[in-house]
Amino acid sequence: MKLRSIFLFLPICLMSCATPPKQAIFDKTKTFDMSKDAVWEDLLSFFTSNNIQIKTIEKDSGVIYAERSGVDATMADCGDVPLAVEVLRSGTLNVFVRSVGSKTQVTVNSDFKVTRMFDNQTYVQPCNSTGLLEKSILESIN
Repeated sequence: MKLRSIFLFLPICLMSCATPPKQAIFDKTKTFDMSKDAVWEDLLSFFTSNNIQIKTIEKDSGVIYAERSGVDATMADCGDVPLAVEVLRSGTLNVFVRSVGSKTQVTVNSDFKVTRMFDNQTYVQPCNSTGLLEKSILESIN
């Protein structure tokens, strides 16, 4: 009976050690003293050179929707769950490009998720961006 109690109690103790994802504060919008076309070309170059798959692209409306698998901990904080095995981190990006007078404003929105497995059950949890990917995208615009 004691052994059974230990096996029931141990997972509960370990799961209570789980930590939630940290919330980072960062700028996701930047205005450039460049034409919309020049900004657009820089963004496409960044996505191509960094193997970020573009799912939808609409230059007229200024929208790029992209997905990335293989997101690492530098890009997304997913917290920590003892006993659960991390299977995959992935993310989606919405990049909005719009003209503001003679300048161009770019906003990068991200949504990251982690797929974990515990006891032969998989589940998906949201992650928080660290701001690294958004910063890299915005800094790629010359």
